Amino acid sequence: MVVKLLYYFLCIFFMVIFILLSQDPYLLDLENFSESKPMVDFFNVKDYKITQNGVEIQSTADRAQRFKDRDVLYGIDVLIMKEEGTDRLKSDNGTLKDNILYLNGNVRYARADQFNLTTESVEYHELSKVLMGKTPFKFESQNGKAFGDSFVYNTKSGQIEAQNFKALMQMRDK
Repeated sequence: MVVKLLYYFLCIFFMVIFILLSQDPYLLDLENFSESKPMVDFFNVKDYKITQNGVEIQSTADRAQRFKDRDVLYGIDVLIMKEEGTDRLKSDNGTLKDNILYLNGNVRYARADQFNLTTESVEYHELSKVLMGKTPFKFESQNGKAFGDSFVYNTKSGQIEAQNFKALMQMRDK
């Protein structure tokens, strides 16, 4: 009786082992991922770019989804540390693809010297540190406001090129 039970137990045990070994439950088949379903979905994401001088960029997002060829971010807030101070780039959502951050919805760029840019969509090229917008924008500073249809803004040098640019400047009394 005991030998029969041991025999049945061993048979069942080897059948279960064979079934488990014949399956691949932990392998990811990256070729068959759907383009509409993310591979990874994160919430409350923080990212830091650290150089020899310390933290250069601190990025946060309420949600991040990684697809095969891009990252989709929601509730983006990027702090860019410079010698002159800290710049801030905020947006409702965006897509990171090939070192270009495409931002959409309530895009706001604020420099440390009270220079602010607002628009609806913008491209931020991470390698060249250039902000490009093809939608109407508004620049604000302590001395005035400026409006235009599209712009290219170099965040390193502070130079701007704009189309259909209109400026309202305040003159100081001497």
